[in-house]
Amino acid sequence: MLQKRGLRIVSLSQSGGQGSFEGQTRILGDFIYRDEKGSIQIRLGSQAPKTKHIIVFTKQLATMISSGVPLLQALGILAKQQESIAFRRTLAAVQTSIENGASMSASLAQHPHIFGALYVAMVAAGEASGNLDVILGKLVTYIEKAEKIKQQVKSAMAYPTIVVFVAFVVVAGLLVFVVPTFAQQYAESGRELPWVTQQVIDFSNAFVDNWYVIFGGLVAFIIAFRFWLKSERGRRIFDKYILDAPVIGSLLRKIAVGRFCSTMSSMLTSGVNLLEALNICAASSDNKTIENFVLSVRSALEKGKTFSEPLAEGHLFPEMVVSMVAVGETTGALDEMLGKVSDFYEEEVDLAVKTMLSMIEPIMIVLIGGIIAFIVIAMYLPIFEMAGGIS
Repeated sequence: MLQKRGLRIVSLSQSGGQGSFEGQTRILGDFIYRDEKGSIQIRLGSQAPKTKHIIVFTKQLATMISSGVPLLQALGILAKQQESIAFRRTLAAVQTSIENGASMSASLAQHPHIFGALYVAMVAAGEASGNLDVILGKLVTYIEKAEKIKQQVKSAMAYPTIVVFVAFVVVAGLLVFVVPTFAQQYAESGRELPWVTQQVIDFSNAFVDNWYVIFGGLVAFIIAFRFWLKSERGRRIFDKYILDAPVIGSLLRKIAVGRFCSTMSSMLTSGVNLLEALNICAASSDNKTIENFVLSVRSALEKGKTFSEPLAEGHLFPEMVVSMVAVGETTGALDEMLGKVSDFYEEEVDLAVKTMLSMIEPIMIVLIGGIIAFIVIAMYLPIFEMAGGIS
């Protein structure tokens, strides 16, 4: 507004009105702030941006740029609309960086926790080609596909996790409340108990007397496992064996292949060169085994091999994928072929998730039902024996 009036800013200072709380400290600004009416508001949590916020922002930015709105003005408008304080600040920082002469991709790269390497690379390709709005549209499609797969995996793992938790609570309830009641009655009768019943009672007594040790050991194991998983060696070992695990391993391989093809297709279509695209694919693979394999493919390309040759050597990619990549290289339509493979594996992941759930459900029900039935039968076994002796 000042520029339109021909005025130049000489100095700036923060007013004491709206937004004064946000300027005091980062922590205070995250949780206490003034709304548009000047009222003090308290917000729980830092409201970090979620994937849906990134998708909506990218869609809106693409629409505004294609409609002729200047980039800086579009960023300013979108920053004010964000519910997430962290995202609002990030967009304001990006806008400031661009105003200071940096490119949009370089400005986004300063915030890797929100805008990943793939996002930055595609934006850079869009800036270079002058088709930023088109590239942003393709970026939205990619993020939506990736988020869909992520949600499918979460939904697939949610059911068994909930069932195991409920089963643990039920079994713990039986051991803490039900079994001791039976044990007291049997102790008063003075009868010798069957071996199975005695073992369940002993286990119940050990669980009741040492529950804090059991829970403490479980918590310690989880913490130690998480630390081990964060280490380079631990992550490498875990990622290698998880791909070979029954049921879940097959699903993860399909997800990895689909993500690789989708990422490569999106970047090649956007104008990112093949070697840089492979670097980004490796960094965003979320699996050390796949990351190392993709980097080995990149090294093979630098030595003069075709793209399809090293893909066939690692046995991570099915023959069908390797064949389609070879056809894409021959015809000059590699990005199109990778896009078709990505669409195919999107359907394969859907089917694999449904298949995994259909396998897990009956197995979990039978296993948990068997454990509960074993405890119940063990506790009623002395009664059955007494009834048999009376007859």
